[in-house]
Amino acid sequence: MKYLIVNADDLGYSRGINEGIIEGHIKGIVTSTSLMVYAKAAEQGVILTKKFPKLGVGLHFQIGKEELGVLNQQVNKALAIATIEKTKEEFTKQVKLFSELTGKLPDHIDGHYHIHKLPLIYPYISKFAKRNNIPLRDDGVNFIRTFFNMKDEKVISSDALIKILRDLPDGISELMCHPAKFTDDLDSSYKQQREVELKSLTSDKVIELVKELGIKLINWSEIGKVIL
Repeated sequence: MKYLIVNADDLGYSRGINEGIIEGHIKGIVTSTSLMVYAKAAEQGVILTKKFPKLGVGLHFQIGKEELGVLNQQVNKALAIATIEKTKEEFTKQVKLFSELTGKLPDHIDGHYHIHKLPLIYPYISKFAKRNNIPLRDDGVNFIRTFFNMKDEKVISSDALIKILRDLPDGISELMCHPAKFTDDLDSSYKQQREVELKSLTSDKVIELVKELGIKLINWSEIGKVIL
């Protein structure tokens, strides 16, 4: 059996991203999203998702560029330790804020630029996730990151998505995506591409193929109900 989580990153980043994620869920194959708790439209995003209980909501963990640089590089031990401790505190803070905004813990955790998988911080996040029975992106579930491209829109076309679906392995997979509708508050180098992704995720051809192939669309909270 093939199970697919279609997770839309960046909930809260702008009104258009929020609206695109919801449209992708209502009219397409999006089953899950991840919230940027500090983003300017975070509260609006949460309000929208509460109208759609089948749309899973997780945490899109973020850190600053300075911390990211330290955790990605070979630096002196004292600086690395200080940065690790600061990042742990930031993670705890964002989980707390997520709970305050949504009224619950995240149903999964992923990271901006996949920072949750950085070796210096991953053990702490993984321990928290296991203690609270929260799945982590790319941690036991087949992670599909290829539906993303800054320059070539063919990679995020409906035809490209159809190929991904046809090649989907048995078991549970997660497809990362970034749908949005254009609004004047969307400041992103990945802007036009988000609209292309939305069209692909809501394509009639894609929706019909999911049915034809018998792919079961699920969110992260439904993993425990899956029998492989």
